[in-house]
Amino acid sequence: MKERCVNNLGGKVIMMDAKPDEVNDYVRKNTAEQYEMVPDFEFRGLHILLPKPMLVGLKIKKKKIILPFTKLCPKYGTVLYEIDAEDGDFEAIRSGLKKVE
Repeated sequence: MKERCVNNLGGKVIMMDAKPDEVNDYVRKNTAEQYEMVPDFEFRGLHILLPKPMLVGLKIKKKKIILPFTKLCPKYGTVLYEIDAEDGDFEAIRSGLKKVE
């Protein structure tokens, strides 16, 4: 299923108007696996807008993904979401992005 808007991914907002360092720190501290997400990475048919590479995190046991996205509206800036993982999401991230050790 192709998602056209980040809001259609559902989930909850963890941070709004976050700086890249804040996003990366949160992801490192709160997820089991982290991957470097490059700007314009395609996830569920949605191109992830980011000003620069940031971390995306996987919560394996809880089946959650911590995902940054920069909204074009300057009111929101970069938003960090926690979304429910669907079948194939973990594999798509693992195979498409570089793991952070």
